[in-house]
Amino acid sequence: GFLLIFFGKAMSESSVKSPPKCVFALILCATLAIGIEYSLLMPTVWKYVRSLGGSKTFLGIVLAVFSLSRTIMFLVVGYWSDRRSMKEPFVILFIFGAAGMLLYGLAGGLNSLWVMFLGRLVAGVGASSTTLMNAYIARASAPEKRTKLLAMCRGMSMIGIASGPVLNLGLIYLDKEDVCHGKFCLNSMTGAGYIMVIVNALLAILFFFLFEEPPQQPSFTRKNSPVSQGNHGIQAAGDDHKYAYSKLEDKEDAELPQESGRASTDRDYSQPVFSMNQSSMHAVKIVLIQRAGWFCLLISFLTGFQLTALETALTPITKEQYGWGTQQNSFLFAGITFVAIIAVVTTIVLDKQSWWTSRKIIALAQIFLGIGVAVALISCGGEDVPLWGLLTFGGFLIFGLMLQGSPSLGVYSTLIGSYDKGVFMGYSQIVMGNQNLHEAHG
Repeated sequence: GFLLIFFGKAMSESSVKSPPKCVFALILCATLAIGIEYSLLMPTVWKYVRSLGGSKTFLGIVLAVFSLSRTIMFLVVGYWSDRRSMKEPFVILFIFGAAGMLLYGLAGGLNSLWVMFLGRLVAGVGASSTTLMNAYIARASAPEKRTKLLAMCRGMSMIGIASGPVLNLGLIYLDKEDVCHGKFCLNSMTGAGYIMVIVNALLAILFFFLFEEPPQQPSFTRKNSPVSQGNHGIQAAGDDHKYAYSKLEDKEDAELPQESGRASTDRDYSQPVFSMNQSSMHAVKIVLIQRAGWFCLLISFLTGFQLTALETALTPITKEQYGWGTQQNSFLFAGITFVAIIAVVTTIVLDKQSWWTSRKIIALAQIFLGIGVAVALISCGGEDVPLWGLLTFGGFLIFGLMLQGSPSLGVYSTLIGSYDKGVFMGYSQIVMGNQNLHEAHG
């Protein structure tokens, strides 16, 4: 109810096309669940692996198989959503998520590392639903609304992560009882899995009954079916036709719709020229090369890389330099999450202003990142890292990275045009998925 009231009000401020309030609330709930899952599992997964007789090598395998299965599924899920009902993959992936987390929980009672491995493999398939969330926003909203909506999703994910310490405190109490009935054991390690079984099952039910399909879109690989594309009036039919991107028609002075009272310098890519018998790789060339979509993917890659590096290095640095333990690091990560949420709110506020386009917000983010690098060079060059330097560098770095994330994805969604958003949003998720693989390997 809170999501519907708060975010529904934000979405109704203009008449520009937006997703239905109820459906967007579902998307936000699903994004929140992703953050909660991460915050529940990561603090206990190493303890869980050790309790089953596993090593650090197996811990890396368990983390990597989740990221690998999710990354492999990104394009599959995107392709699926472009050609069939989007509700289908949403519901089925949530079922996979519930099944994977059930296996993860049962691994403790079965005393089996390989059941845990299988659970994370299946859960990774379910987690590929993140592509669907971004693709839905890209299909159901006008270009000038996407940065704000994507930022809202990012904010909900951060709130989910921030809730981790509180939720894990509750799970610790389960260790006092350590309930076991046959192969079912409930403790702080298995409880994380069982909680997410309930969450994924509820999401599957809610999406099955409440989800509304986004507007239809043509596909550059769909054949033998007439297609109409909303207000653009694009229609085509015929047994020998294959829809494709073709030569780009640049519209230097094109503006986005003016319902929100906002003009943009972004080009209008919603109506590419059709040609016959073009391959999907031609579309990739148009979007990633000619329209410079590679730059948006590069930003996504660098954002993920730097966040992963900071997450990996921060705890060893604080332990070595300041002798910090779990409690101090928990407060530190809570502060990082707070800075990230402020960056997300800043993105939403700036995006409402007529002068601040997505590209300008990205440019502003580079200034904050530059300040962070300058502080690091000045204060962190020696063996001893002053606390003020580490906190200042980390604050500017997190703020800049989170500030540029949603606008870059919003720009990327406009470069795709009106065609096969699921597949192309899958490419962006693969870029970030590779960073998760890197983290697991490290």
